[in-house]
Amino acid sequence: MANVDSKVLAPIKEELTPFFRGLTIRKKYGKGRGKPVIGYAFAWKAERKDAEDVQVSKTERLKTAKFNIEHNGELSDKEKWRAIDKIKGLKLGTTEAEHNKQEQAKREEQIRADERKKTLEELRKGWH
Repeated sequence: MANVDSKVLAPIKEELTPFFRGLTIRKKYGKGRGKPVIGYAFAWKAERKDAEDVQVSKTERLKTAKFNIEHNGELSDKEKWRAIDKIKGLKLGTTEAEHNKQEQAKREEQIRADERKKTLEELRKGWH
């Protein structure tokens, strides 16, 4: 079953999450020895009745798809980044690299701020 999870279900989650808000895939287990998987249940949140589907711009569709991906608790961060790359048409790994670069910049800024505080404390101690 591990192959089904990684080879089938993971790509399904990545590819369908932009189109279905709150997409979840649950395994249905049977009775008997080893508790076998007898099926899968796909669930998602229903679309509003008054939603206009015809006159939606490409940017609006992209925004909705990105929102659906980011707010799906079933996907890991890595799966979310891959799904975002797919809907934007980017090379896989681009969003992850961007995210890592931003995290690195935040860490460096925090280190600089800590060093400034330390230097100011040393200067204040020197005056007294």
